Amino acid sequence: MAEPKTEDAGSSSAEYVQRVTTFLGEVSAWCRDHGLTVERDVTTLSEEMMAQYDAPILHISKDGVSVAKIQPVGSKIIGAHGRVDLIGRVTRHAFLFYVGKGPTFSTQTTVGGKNTTSSSAPMLSGVDGDGWYWIEARVRRAKRVEESLFLDLLTDVSDYEF
Repeated sequence: MAEPKTEDAGSSSAEYVQRVTTFLGEVSAWCRDHGLTVERDVTTLSEEMMAQYDAPILHISKDGVSVAKIQPVGSKIIGAHGRVDLIGRVTRHAFLFYVGKGPTFSTQTTVGGKNTTSSSAPMLSGVDGDGWYWIEARVRRAKRVEESLFLDLLTDVSDYEF
């Protein structure tokens, strides 16, 4: 297995690669616990205003048949601190990395040129700390990616029951 290269790529890409690597380690353990085989590979990402950098990919298979892969998308994502996609033969799901309570709406009231009040509110419910999240499209609720949700989404993208 080739190791991702992050030198000269800047702290943003290095931090992203570390987050992806840690997440793929968790996913690998979940997959192995359910009789799946995982294999890591590396892809080169090109993002605007950044040097190219390598990031890990995870291929998931069962009995030699490809089930899905987790493909890094990038560290520069509007409203998030990175994205990876779970891609199967049927569909794909995006996982976004949020920090803290995630993105917020901020408002400020100005009267006579002076700020009188300001407030902020989370854009998404369900974000409760740093981590990878999947956004439930119908109600726009973020759900932290944990083993049971991952396996449900893996079933959805691959049409393979676990």
